[in-house]
Parts: sequence; structure tokens; C-alpha cells
Amino acid sequence: MPKAARSPEDIESIKERILDVALSIINDQGFEHFSMRKLAAKLGITATTIYNYYSSKDELYLMILTRGFGLLSSTLHDLQQNVQDPFLRLEAMIRAYVDFGIKDSNYYNIMFTSGAPKYLDYVGTDIEPVAFFEKQTALQLLEITSREFSHTVHGKYHLAEEDIRYFVIRLWSSLHGIIALYNSRVLHEVHERPEAIVERMVSDLVSSFRELAENPDRSLLRQDD
Repeated sequence: MPKAARSPEDIESIKERILDVALSIINDQGFEHFSMRKLAAKLGITATTIYNYYSSKDELYLMILTRGFGLLSSTLHDLQQNVQDPFLRLEAMIRAYVDFGIKDSNYYNIMFTSGAPKYLDYVGTDIEPVAFFEKQTALQLLEITSREFSHTVHGKYHLAEEDIRYFVIRLWSSLHGIIALYNSRVLHEVHERPEAIVERMVSDLVSSFRELAENPDRSLLRQDD
């Protein structure tokens, strides 16, 4: 008697389980050491079974990135919708980003610090559409943050697109530095209370961007007529 077809819920559960284990292996060993054979052994199934759900290790990797960027973007979007005060909203978003980077370091390290392939590495390949979808998901972070920074100056000043992008990258670089120092445990080596240092750095960042919004640099922001 043939096996009953799996329900959509069962299929989704299996796919999620495969992604979870793949995430663990890539995080522990790096993408270059990740293989379908290792994944199958960890799952206790055959590699052939995995290919019923994912076409390759690259698709698995890209789906992990998509899920990570989706989780972070969703968190920031919720804050953007639900926190009314612009400065409190910006602060909440900054803190949420740092919390994600530290608490979900398994995702964050793969998303931002690993030397694994990027979208351009997949251009012209069969998997380019999957890579393009992942890139679009990742760019939601830039869109959300850019929109938030623009709103924070209360519409008093006109920000050119390149100015907005510069400030977002500046903020992103600072946050990434904080997270990287903490996750690498370098911060733990130089200070006995690394969490307190993270809190102070985040508070200083929030204060600096509040000051920038209230007293904008006229060389970068042009007052509307």
C-alpha cells in the first residue's frame, strides 16, 4: 500500500527542521565546510530525502539568510508601526537590532560577518532568482531604517537620498561594531562587564542621533524653503 501523501503542514515542518539543522552546521563550521552529506547525517536521513525539499546547499543557505533578514525586518517594522514618538521609536529599533545581533547571533553571524557567497556570486546561475529574493528581503532593512531616519528630522530639512544612505550606513557600522565585539568575546577580554559597555554604547548612539536630528549639520542637510 503506497504511503499517504504528506500534508502541507508536515512538509513545512520538515523544511523548517532542515533549515534549523543547516543553520547550526553553517554557524558552527562555516559555509565552506557545509555539505548535504553532513546535514543528512545530522538529521538521520539520506541526502536524497533532503533534495526532495531543497535543490542544493546554496538554496538552503539563501533560505536561511532570507529567514534571518525577514525576522529582523519584521521586528523593526512592528516597532515602526507601534511606537509613536520618533525618538523613542528610533531608540527601540536600535536596541532591537543589537538584541537580535547578540541573542540571534547564529543568524546574525551568517547574515553579516561570514565570507559566504553574496547575491553577485549567484548572478547568471540557476539559483539567481532565489538569491535575488534573499537580497530584496535584506534590502528591506535599509528601506525601513532610511525611512525612519528621514522621519526623525520632523520634515524640517530636506535630506538628499545619498545623505540618508550615508547616515544609515554610519549607524549600521556602529551597531555592527558593537555586536561583533560582543559576539567575538573580545569585549569580554577587555571589560569585566561587557553588557554594561554595550548598553552605554547604544545609549551614546541614540543620544548622538537625537542631537543630529535636533541640530542638523547644515553641510549635509539643506533647509527647505
